[in-house]
Amino acid sequence: MAQSTLTTLIGALCAAMFCGAVQAQAMPLQIPAGDLKTALDRYAAQSGVQLLYRADDVQGRTSPGVQGSLDPAQALAGLLAGTGMATRKDGSNAILVFRSGQDDAATTASETAESELTTVTVTAQKRTQSAQAVPIAMTALSAKTLDVHRVQGLQDLARLTPGLLVSSFSQANPTIAIRGISNTFNQIGVNKPVGIVVDDVFIPRNSAASFELFDLESIAVLKGPQGTLFGRNVTGGAIVITTRQPDPAQFAAEAELIVGNHGERQAKGVLNVPLSKNAAFKISTSLRKRDGLGRDRLTGREQDDIDSQNFRAQAYARAGSGFDATFSADYGDDRNGGRTLSSDTLGNDGDVRTSEVGVEQRFARIIAGLSAKLVWRLDAGEITSISAWRKSQSGEDYSGVGAHYSLLTGGSQSITRDADQITTFSQELRYASPKWARGDFVAGLYFADENGDRQLGVRGLAAGTGLLASSTLAEQSVDSRSAAVFADGTLHLTDTLDLTVGARTTRDRKRVSLVRSDLVRPANGWRVDGLAHSWTETTPRAVLSWTPRSGLMAYLSASRGFTSGGYNADATSVAAFSMPFDPETVTNTELGLKSQWLQNRVRLNAALFRMKYRDKQEFVNNTLTGILSIVNAGKASVDGAEVELAWKAASWLDLSASFGYLDGRYDRFVVGTVNNSGNPLSNSPRRQAGLAANFSYPVSFGYLVGAASYAWKDSYNTGAANDPNLQLPGFGLANLSAGVESPDRSWRLLAWVKNANDTDYLLTRSTQVVRARYAGEPRTFGLSLTGRF
Repeated sequence: MAQSTLTTLIGALCAAMFCGAVQAQAMPLQIPAGDLKTALDRYAAQSGVQLLYRADDVQGRTSPGVQGSLDPAQALAGLLAGTGMATRKDGSNAILVFRSGQDDAATTASETAESELTTVTVTAQKRTQSAQAVPIAMTALSAKTLDVHRVQGLQDLARLTPGLLVSSFSQANPTIAIRGISNTFNQIGVNKPVGIVVDDVFIPRNSAASFELFDLESIAVLKGPQGTLFGRNVTGGAIVITTRQPDPAQFAAEAELIVGNHGERQAKGVLNVPLSKNAAFKISTSLRKRDGLGRDRLTGREQDDIDSQNFRAQAYARAGSGFDATFSADYGDDRNGGRTLSSDTLGNDGDVRTSEVGVEQRFARIIAGLSAKLVWRLDAGEITSISAWRKSQSGEDYSGVGAHYSLLTGGSQSITRDADQITTFSQELRYASPKWARGDFVAGLYFADENGDRQLGVRGLAAGTGLLASSTLAEQSVDSRSAAVFADGTLHLTDTLDLTVGARTTRDRKRVSLVRSDLVRPANGWRVDGLAHSWTETTPRAVLSWTPRSGLMAYLSASRGFTSGGYNADATSVAAFSMPFDPETVTNTELGLKSQWLQNRVRLNAALFRMKYRDKQEFVNNTLTGILSIVNAGKASVDGAEVELAWKAASWLDLSASFGYLDGRYDRFVVGTVNNSGNPLSNSPRRQAGLAANFSYPVSFGYLVGAASYAWKDSYNTGAANDPNLQLPGFGLANLSAGVESPDRSWRLLAWVKNANDTDYLLTRSTQVVRARYAGEPRTFGLSLTGRF
């Protein structure tokens, strides 16, 4: 479909939706009369609500069933009408179902909740579903898991997720890889193959993706291409972050104070205020400061410090009985003294916590966003509109060379000033059908308009003297537009066998300009304005899933994703800039298992997969001209397996283990004199493994609480050429926490330690002029005090 047609359709649907009449808040449900246990299981699957009950209590009972568009609470009441059963919220997201009039049954149901693994609801298929009911490989973490394991950023998330790697070249350029799918580009005219999605809003640039995680409902790491439902730039997968929503049911306030070594101090707060029975307002914040973990021994300046302020405000309203709206605004301000890139050759003092760059480094970033999510729930289905505006501004000054010019014996010290400003508007409209006896489907339209400007200044200071050897400024401008139409549906072939098929067609257009100035040799400057190119890609998926019983599903799937084409806006020649590179695609074939055993006390998920790259985008250095270009280098393959095991060993103890295996390689990578065929795929450690435990043990004065985790990552290379100087050694990290919590869980005092074994590990290496390395965080420890009111 042409872009103009898609844009027209989107505009027309937006107008229709915003001007339409408000309908009743309801959810389309189709649950026939019959066995009560079967009806409750279907209700949980269709509504996404977690139900907890004893099998003995519901055995032999019959439900009248419900059909049509109903409020979830009304629907559950209808299912239980005349059954002699009652419900009660257990204080979490679950609903207890127990025999009416028997407090001991309610208590037993509550104990059942404590003896089962937590169920995480996700929107991976654009519907609210239990993670275990979705035939997609994913690691889904609940709010409780994120809290007890102190997940504050994506690097913390990677400890608990097999197949996820999160590292960093600089503050503004994190490296995120899922199943070895990644790139290290930071040009404004290119995209990353792993998407970050917050409350259904895509975060377009990696410079705006590494933010503080707080006040969350869940995080789901979807693995493998997600091109059908999430669109472009999710070739490796997507990290779907869901924040906690305002709750009209009750007033709530939370506060957490944290102190630690290296001057760590942090304050978090959440305030939820009901405005009526149908409306609520919530504001949350995270304020964090920490002294530098490193310093430049030539200037004495701190590096790798933290000065972060983050705010989020949300309003929820339900109008009539058929429409609800959520409005969100967020703002973040992050600053620090840059990274500690430490030389391990010239000037090396043997300490990875000191650098020898001798120049002033700094990083500053401001992120802001607004979004509106409107949902109409009708008898004929559900219509959702998600409108979002986002803006980010970041600036970073850093030395690309790991040693001061006075220490160099040749070449020059490269000093970079990298600043970008990105503004994005996006609109998604989708329709979800009722869940009919034979199946259901989702269809929609998507539009995004991104405008970006980047100023990249690079100075070269001559070895020994510090004289200005070179100075260039690249003023880059990119206007990206993307429009898509998609549909995805499930057909129930039998009572146990489902077929899901879907496809998405995306039309991308990029318009770019580049002004390149040479401040030392002005005659070498040039400019190119208004280059434009368009690409169209279709990304299908097909899934055959077999569910012989509740809590057991096997699936076979094939899916495709693509990373957008673009222009190399860092090009040093007109020819290299003017030649666009095409999208890269990944096709994934996967066999998976999702299972729950022993009344949901044991959960075992596994996946075997093969992913095939075509037209893989790579950075290539022309050895004849010295010009770096981004080209579609060829083909690559990734074979792998993942296993995740969780066990509710006792009502007070959760245990889990995970393992991921990758065999990634370049099948064909020949560009001119460069031949990397057969090399391991970059950023793809062969093995990742993890163990985790958390406990909440009742005692006379409340609860003893704590958590422990250990994560191992094999050695891997960060470049396609398999340069031994870019090989990062394997490492393992242990995190611990322990404390006390009050009987009513209104307060908690916790002692914590990260990297308890004080492991030295590397985030990246550099070979620019000298060998250097950037180390991860050392052991940190502290106390946290949490209060809930």
